[in-house]
Amino acid sequence: MDWDNPEKTIIRVTFEGVWDVSDIQRMITKGVSMLESVDHKVDSIFDFTHSHFSPRNLISTLDRMESTHHRNERLVVIVNANVYIRSMAKVGQALAPKTFAHMHFANGLNQAYAIVQQQINPVFATAPAYQA
Repeated sequence: MDWDNPEKTIIRVTFEGVWDVSDIQRMITKGVSMLESVDHKVDSIFDFTHSHFSPRNLISTLDRMESTHHRNERLVVIVNANVYIRSMAKVGQALAPKTFAHMHFANGLNQAYAIVQQQINPVFATAPAYQA
């Protein structure tokens, strides 16, 4: 988990291999600290491309996610989520509505960045392509 750009407008979290709920708890703590360090909106990209395991008790982290939701949080973009992660995210929308209010799924990092760019500047995201 780290800043994805020098402007500190995107936090990128990469899940690799095996991880568990204690990793999520540490991520929440670090994320709050990162959001406290800036005075602007921040988008988060959670990349599950190289994740090989999803803990069964993931739902136990939703209360803490919701109670620590920060005013600077904007988008949550979830990349290459398996069926379980997608299901937990959907449950999160019901049980942690502030945290998951602006959630999107992406099939790769390029699509995740496009979703963020569309939020930043929707005019360019919907403009027709120039044809010579």
